Amino acid sequence: MGIELGLSCSSDSSACPQCNTPSRRVHSRYPRILQDLPWAGMPMILRFSTRRFFCDNADCGQRIFAEQLPALAARRARATPRFDRALVQIGLECGGEPGQRLAGKMGILTSGDTILRRLRSMPRTNEHCGNVIGVDDFAFRRGQHYGTIVVDHESRGVIDLLPDRSSATVEAWLAARPVAPAIITRDRSGIYASAISTAAPEAVQVADRWHLLVNCREALVRLLDRLHASITQAMEATQAKTPADAPALDVPVAALVTAAADKTVASTAMVKVPSLSKSQQHSLDRRALRVARYEQVLELHQQGLSQRAIVLKLKMSRRQIMKWLNAGAFPERAKTHHVQQVGRYMDQLKQRWAEGIRNARELTRYIRTLGYTGGHDMVKRCVAPWRTPAERLRLVGSKPKTQSPVSLRLQRPSSDRLSWLLIKDDIVRRPGEAELLVELGTNCEPIRVASELARSFGEVIRKRDLNALCTWSEQALQTTSIKEMHGFAAGLNRTWPEVKAAIELPWSNGRAEGHVNRLKLIKRKMYGRGKLDLLRIRVTASGP
Repeated sequence: MGIELGLSCSSDSSACPQCNTPSRRVHSRYPRILQDLPWAGMPMILRFSTRRFFCDNADCGQRIFAEQLPALAARRARATPRFDRALVQIGLECGGEPGQRLAGKMGILTSGDTILRRLRSMPRTNEHCGNVIGVDDFAFRRGQHYGTIVVDHESRGVIDLLPDRSSATVEAWLAARPVAPAIITRDRSGIYASAISTAAPEAVQVADRWHLLVNCREALVRLLDRLHASITQAMEATQAKTPADAPALDVPVAALVTAAADKTVASTAMVKVPSLSKSQQHSLDRRALRVARYEQVLELHQQGLSQRAIVLKLKMSRRQIMKWLNAGAFPERAKTHHVQQVGRYMDQLKQRWAEGIRNARELTRYIRTLGYTGGHDMVKRCVAPWRTPAERLRLVGSKPKTQSPVSLRLQRPSSDRLSWLLIKDDIVRRPGEAELLVELGTNCEPIRVASELARSFGEVIRKRDLNALCTWSEQALQTTSIKEMHGFAAGLNRTWPEVKAAIELPWSNGRAEGHVNRLKLIKRKMYGRGKLDLLRIRVTASGP
């Protein structure tokens, strides 16, 4: 079902396309069918009779020609220009098969392959190289194949996508530009730095300020990984100072196994404690396997094997092996807290609990009136440590399980979370974390100094103070006992020109990061199967 519209040309003559001589002598006629945009949701078909004319110019090599209607259709086209433009816009937003489904609902009869052909036939845009550009990497397949995105900071659009992130590819792309860019922003990757220095030596390289902050916090995380034993001691000291009636720290099941456990138990033999539930026993078994893996890494390292050899032998990531070797002791996993949202209403819950309200559902209904949006289970887990053994017995309806007396060992927060707690004050702290920070600041000098350096570095970068950055770098280089912060400061000095440009110039690589995020969305719309040419077309043609 559709609409067919018959058309005819009112002019009695047409000009020869080769010599531009008008002619009135009609040679013949042939029908032509064009597809147009739908009307009221119904497909529209245009039918008209195209005339052929004789060319009256004896010197013209064109003897017969067909009349042209450029406003209605291009030569040999089977659709109007506005129909093609609609398919292109649908393809840019949706892709092939999703675009076909959307077009069908609009009354446009087409196929996914036709939409992709329209996209590939588009003329290339953004062929120029801007004066201020940014380069960053993106993942075709995370962990396996990466490409490079080039962004124009002035026009705020994407210039090009490169098939990989190698130095040779970026260097060749820059060398092919007619005019080299004056300013190039990038992350702190050495691959892009070497390519830019070779192909555009006169360009000013600008380090990304966000990556500077990230690298500083990563140095702090590496320090926390190395001082795992000191943090565990601080956790135990914090627990000893906590009143017995305060539900400050929730001890995970994995902490039931101490660090000094027998190697035979921690290696292959699974711990069987009858009083534990199935999930708790599974947690203990998984921890025993991790301990065995950790001891295997230490044994190979003591035998003189390099980190690369250990990676190939054990099929592990090099980052994990470096973390274990620098930890000094087996790094316990941080407990996943599910009561972070409930923690905001801890004072109100304690007040209602003291008033005698012990029903978790009633407590949930109460804090929902205060803005809580979570579920009942989160509140139930939060108040569970507050109950007495008799109350737990009434809830369970059976005899309490007896556990053999084992030493409880607290598990520290993850190094990533602890780094945020040390450098930011606006993070919602879980019970006991404030006391842990005080304990670390009092009894662990490296962590206190490193956290102060990280805080001051963030203030320097946000204020864009070059003199303060020079002072900070000198201060950090003096902390030779903290090798992580010392190495970070030494890296800043090695790349001082681009770090200085990041402070003095307004440009940063944030726009490139934003386009990478948009590229991820486009890839998901293409179900992860988009080839480079289609990705390039959709990213460069559509707006930011």
